[in-house]
Amino acid sequence: MVVCAIDGSAGDENVVEIAAQLAVLSKAKLALLAVAPVPPASAREWGLPTWTPAEAMRVLERTTVGLLGRVDVDYYLEAGNPVRRLVEFAARKRALLLVLGTRGSASSGPASIVANGVSRNAPCPVVVVPGGTAVPELHRFQTND
Repeated sequence: MVVCAIDGSAGDENVVEIAAQLAVLSKAKLALLAVAPVPPASAREWGLPTWTPAEAMRVLERTTVGLLGRVDVDYYLEAGNPVRRLVEFAARKRALLLVLGTRGSASSGPASIVANGVSRNAPCPVVVVPGGTAVPELHRFQTND
């Protein structure tokens, strides 16, 4: 199984496409996972970004529908600490790969706190997709079986 973390950001589309291609190439199932962090009660007052479970579920459902017919895909929603939930989910599902994105480009500095935490603790290889990364064309990598 290839696990793909989505967070509702603009970069989700590329992250999902890369994860879907990796799942197809490895003949694995794709699991979309959204983790809705539990924000402090005052997060909206301070203007901090929040992502509710309902918003996360809408994104998961819409993304899954867009992948039907291309890859075997399921979606999951969890709440809590994103690093902990992603690592635990990958372990529970015995993930082949865990794919996640960062909001910054590869040249803008180190990966996000979440990407760093997941990379250090994941039970499987982690693919970090920097924001703005071009998506390769799948047919270039397919072989004739």
